Amino acid sequence: MKIKKRTIFRLIWFSLVTIFFIWQWTTYQSRNLPVNTFDNDSKVTIEETNDEIAFLSKSSNYQNEIIFFQGGLTDPKAYAPLCRKIAENGFTCHLIKMDWRMPQWDYKKIETMFDLKNGKYIIGGHSQGAKMASLFVYENPGLMKVLFLLGTSHPRDFDLSGRNIPSIKLYGELDGLASVSEVMENKNKLPKNADLIEIKGGNHSQFGYLGKLLTDNTAEIDLDEQQRLTLDKLIDFFHKIENEK
Repeated sequence: MKIKKRTIFRLIWFSLVTIFFIWQWTTYQSRNLPVNTFDNDSKVTIEETNDEIAFLSKSSNYQNEIIFFQGGLTDPKAYAPLCRKIAENGFTCHLIKMDWRMPQWDYKKIETMFDLKNGKYIIGGHSQGAKMASLFVYENPGLMKVLFLLGTSHPRDFDLSGRNIPSIKLYGELDGLASVSEVMENKNKLPKNADLIEIKGGNHSQFGYLGKLLTDNTAEIDLDEQQRLTLDKLIDFFHKIENEK
């Protein structure tokens, strides 16, 4: 009887663990992408390789290009709609695919993908991708032109306050993974004069086209609105940088 109980317990345990991991994996998949996300048109051309999905802008003469790091474990395609919108507004955007979806293992690959010394690259990302973008800036002073961060408490473990790089951080009022209190706690480690902008009613998950991630709070605005606000703030900031040439 003891053996039967133990066997039943193990079956239940492994079943619950399996269900949990399947549910977790599902929430990190991209979903509900706009139907035209990967279509070529008069404004954007899409080129995909093993290392990136490039959204090549054909609508302006802006020289700066965006390097976008995906969040940890997330399907990179979850950020494709935002990257496409960035390109439609005139900035070529490179959405980097990380091996095993882990930016902390693969973030340095951009050193061989791009001629970073030409001074035209804007780097950033979401969540763990934002952490690794800020770490890349920390490790390579003066190399990147601009830093943007979405839904992250970083820089947390290193200090960028002495760096003179134009920076912007967007954070969700209801972010359950990078809370407002954590963002505020580490704001003094951002580059000086960084713009810090709260997305009212926004959460962590809706910076991408994802399911609701574990421990995240329910947003009070819908996905389209959070994406629109994020895009507007980023494009305004990028334009400001262009106008300061």
